[in-house]
Amino acid sequence: MSSLLQLLPFFEAVARLGSFTQAANQLGVTPPAVSQNIQALETRLGVRLFNRTSRSVRLSDEGRLFYQRVAPAMGQIDVAAEDLRTLRGRPSGLLRITLPQLAASLLVIPHLADFQARYPEIQLELFTDDHFSDLVLDSFDAGIRMHAMLQKDMIAVPIDNGQKRVVIAAPGYLAQHGTPQTPQALSDHDCLRYRFPGSGKFEPWYFKQDGAQLTLEVGGSLIFNEDRLIKDAALAGLGITQRFSGTVHRELSSGQLVEVLADYGSDAPGFFLYFPASRHMPLKLRVFIDFMREKRAQQSPFENSLSAH
Repeated sequence: MSSLLQLLPFFEAVARLGSFTQAANQLGVTPPAVSQNIQALETRLGVRLFNRTSRSVRLSDEGRLFYQRVAPAMGQIDVAAEDLRTLRGRPSGLLRITLPQLAASLLVIPHLADFQARYPEIQLELFTDDHFSDLVLDSFDAGIRMHAMLQKDMIAVPIDNGQKRVVIAAPGYLAQHGTPQTPQALSDHDCLRYRFPGSGKFEPWYFKQDGAQLTLEVGGSLIFNEDRLIKDAALAGLGITQRFSGTVHRELSSGQLVEVLADYGSDAPGFFLYFPASRHMPLKLRVFIDFMREKRAQQSPFENSLSAH
């Protein structure tokens, strides 16, 4: 019979991933083996830890309470194992980062080959999500978000030199509908809008006008929750949008898109890497932080772009 300690990794993986199949893939076993171990743990504890349907696996109320207690302990076990690996002087193990798709595209993906070449024993898992995650509860090592907005007991470090917002449209759209000369003139245009998946709120558009920041809620018939789709819609001549310059650098250079309202351009603070404040930092996280800082030092302001991709 497996001990309680042997059963916990199966529970933690299913709770975190929400899938027996994904947990099996991560643990290197079969889905039936995961199911059997979960059943053994539930029998041991005398409670149902998961509510299962043909389409989903969700924590029960008892399972959620158990996970809140178990996840930090499992993290400490990982830290202890990392300590032993650190003695060998080579960072290794699974490094889990939560970040928005935009940050992944701008800041991480372009440098992945370099990071893997330097640290081949680190398994880097990128979980793209526009919500703020509870790093400890969700078993993430660190997160990347815009602004230095912190949860309790977190540290944030800047990993880029800021972002520049640009208002863009396809030449064909401007030829048909005209070019706005002021931010207020956008009310006469079809603006391609972004809705935040978590809050359901629309992303405001930001400008500088008469020395002050201006925030506008624009209108339009097309709404998206994916930055890439907004760019595709702009390229198709379906409207005007405001995005970060790095995401449309190539299209601006080629003339597929045109910047408008350049005199009213507004800067954003950039992205920050945040992680739990602790006297002990796993080596795998330390080298990732140093790596991202190194890449930031090599950038000029607003240099981040997807032009090479």
